Amino acid sequence: MKKRWIIYSLISLLFVLLCIGILSNTNLSNNVELSKSIQIILILLLIRVSIGCSFYIRDQYEKKKYSYGIVMNLGLFIFINVSILRQINLLIVNWNVLNIADIYNNTLKSFSFFAMLTLPCIIILSLYSIITNIFLIKREGFSPTRMLGVIIGIFALLGLVGSQLLYYLIEYLLVGTDRQFIKYTLDICTNATLTYLYSLIIATLYCNIKAANHVPKYDKDFIIILGSKIKEDGNLTPLLKGRADKAIEFGNKQYELTKKKIIYIPSGGKGNDEKVAEAEAIKKYLLEKGIKEKQIIIEDKSKSTIENMKFSKNKIDKVKKDAKISFATTNYHVFRSGIIANEQGLDCEGMGSKTKWYFYTNALIREFIANLMQEKAKHIGLIIIINSLLLGLIAIGKVYNFISILH
Repeated sequence: MKKRWIIYSLISLLFVLLCIGILSNTNLSNNVELSKSIQIILILLLIRVSIGCSFYIRDQYEKKKYSYGIVMNLGLFIFINVSILRQINLLIVNWNVLNIADIYNNTLKSFSFFAMLTLPCIIILSLYSIITNIFLIKREGFSPTRMLGVIIGIFALLGLVGSQLLYYLIEYLLVGTDRQFIKYTLDICTNATLTYLYSLIIATLYCNIKAANHVPKYDKDFIIILGSKIKEDGNLTPLLKGRADKAIEFGNKQYELTKKKIIYIPSGGKGNDEKVAEAEAIKKYLLEKGIKEKQIIIEDKSKSTIENMKFSKNKIDKVKKDAKISFATTNYHVFRSGIIANEQGLDCEGMGSKTKWYFYTNALIREFIANLMQEKAKHIGLIIIINSLLLGLIAIGKVYNFISILH
């Protein structure tokens, strides 16, 4: 890690030296030459930011493996790299006629370009969400939570149609330079907000898929099995059985490769409508599968994922300090569970059991909304900061007549 940051520092130094070299060899009185130099420096700056994001993401995966910072930086990394390609294209196409106004407008319009570029993906995801949730309701029965994917999908599609209708309405109503300026400003700020959300969606989807398919190292002392609702007769549901089977599969594979036995921590309390504690039901299943009782320590007080991790950690600390820990849950829940584990002081790796294809989308939407709400103050703050900076740039562009729509 230290070596990586030394390399990054050298890259930063190289960036500064390149910028100084470019400006020192630029005829500042020549508008085209100055514009090309500024554009090249802007591209170098974006590349530096992109490298910084990639370093951060890699560092976080090595240190914690689960972090909201990964989502934020991955979203920025995706947007920045699309912007780099756009800026390079502008430089090549306008090499002999480039001016400051071109750079200014191209930079401000980067958000609109990214929003339009990702629009087909959002439409496909919305339609897929509606279709899979209809299957879910038909197969598993109706419930308000199972309508979530349908509602979100319809809302997203209506929002896309509605935003276009609103745009055309504004275009019709706002005529003249000043009103065109208002329309231009609304367009930039709206697309900047959409770009932020779209980037988060894409980054969250990637992080969830990566976390769900991660295979922990076979050197663990403990594996926590996260509980969920059990059947009325006290047996495991297919979803919870999948988590237990995943843990057993990992424990058996570890013993086969290293001869190191793992201790299972079934975690989950007793709900008001449950016959026994979820941990007890999981323990019973583990025993039926041939796991020795001395390899099982139950945690039967927790009512949430936060308590699963917190109370399980307390159990583990009593047995062994600095233990190597893993946890088993359903594939869509691995990334968020890992974040919660890190917040509770657990340095661990997760694994995900498979779930039915039509259930996965609805669950993933719930996880995304939960992640969004967990950091809602940060997201709202960043959206406000981004739009405030853009409003400042637009105001400067108006003063110096850089914005092409005003010409």
